[in-house]
Parts: sequence; C-alpha cells; structure tokens
Amino acid sequence: MKIAEIGTGTGIWLLDLASQLPQSAQLDGFDFSEEQFPHEDFWPANVTFNKLDAFGDVPEHLANKYDVVHMRYWCSIVRNNDPARLIQHAAGLLKPGGYLQWEEADTGRLVVRGKLAEQLSQLMRSTFTAEGIHFDWLGKIPEHVRKQGLNVLASQMEELPPSLAPLCSVTYLAGLAEMFRKMESFQDSKTPNDSKCDLLLELMAAVRQGAVYHWRPMILLAQKPSSL
Repeated sequence: MKIAEIGTGTGIWLLDLASQLPQSAQLDGFDFSEEQFPHEDFWPANVTFNKLDAFGDVPEHLANKYDVVHMRYWCSIVRNNDPARLIQHAAGLLKPGGYLQWEEADTGRLVVRGKLAEQLSQLMRSTFTAEGIHFDWLGKIPEHVRKQGLNVLASQMEELPPSLAPLCSVTYLAGLAEMFRKMESFQDSKTPNDSKCDLLLELMAAVRQGAVYHWRPMILLAQKPSSL
C-alpha cells in the first residue's frame, strides 16, 4: 500500500499512521516548504518527506502512484474560492480506484460566543477578504470533488461536542497567532499587529470564562474511477 499526504506540515498524521501499519506500507509526505519536516533521523524506514507544490502539476514519477491521498486544513490556503487545482493534484497522485481522504475546517461557519469572540470574528473576516481568502467553497466540497471526476462515497459536516469547545477554541486561536506572524496582510493592515495579538490573548483568557471561537469539522471520502 502506498499513501501520500499533501500539505503534511510536521508529518504528525503520517508518523502516527506509520506506527499502525506494516513496514511494507509506503508513506510519503509532501509540502510546499520543508520548514516543519522532522529531521531525517526521526523518519521511520517506510516514511519520506519531500517538497511539492500541491497547486502545480504532478511530477511524472508520482502520477497514478498512490492507493490513498490524505489532506486536511486547506481552508486558509485555497484562494479565490476555487479548490480545483488542489483537487486535480490530489487526483493525479491517485491510482485508478484509489481513495481521497479529506478532513477540513469549515471556517465559514464558526461557532462564536462572547463579545471578544465576535470582535475577532469581524477582524478575521476583513483580513481574510483582503488576502483573497473566501470560505464559500467549503460548504460545496463534494461538488468541487465531483467536478474533477471523483466519486464521492461519503461527506459529512459535524458538530463538536460542547465538552471540546474550550480545547478547540484555544487550539484554533493558537493557529491564528501563527498566521498573524506569517501573513503579510497582518503586518500591513490598519490594525497594529500588537493589537491583534492582544485580542487573541484576551480571548484565550476569556475561554476559561465560557467564550467560544472554533470551526466545525468536515470529512469527505472519494474514489478515483478505475477508468481514469
């Protein structure tokens, strides 16, 4: 079995999966940047990490190679409401009959509670819009996948249990803090970066008092037709 993950980041998903599969399984992680890859000393024998642009053409040596392609959390990377190139890339990696597993954060339907959470929601909406990041496509992922010739086997929008709201809120806020650091628009916008970070910290503290700020999860399983 050959499994690929695009947008692998730290590779934590692949590394965890490697511990559950036989050594004969091949697991390859791809990302646009090597920045978060673990050091090679920590790679299991059947796991590799390499640079690859998920919006570009699939290299010939990787085309139609994988039984499973996994990807997750592309919500803030896809631009102009169009994930077509991303899906085409994933489909190009798959063998005929192979499976696409997609986990996504529906950041277009946030769960927001509290004054600070509302303030951050408005700030993030304007910032994402300035970056050309829109979330309408997230509610139509099955349609986008079908347009690229894959058969959708299962698709589900989920609700997190209330008991996970504090953990999910703090985790999402930590991710936004990283975006504050990296996204150019945060540095150039009218709201000073320090003010945005202060708002994040205040909201993190408010989570302990019942504030909520997190996304809803979406999962999809699709299959590449045997004829493709």
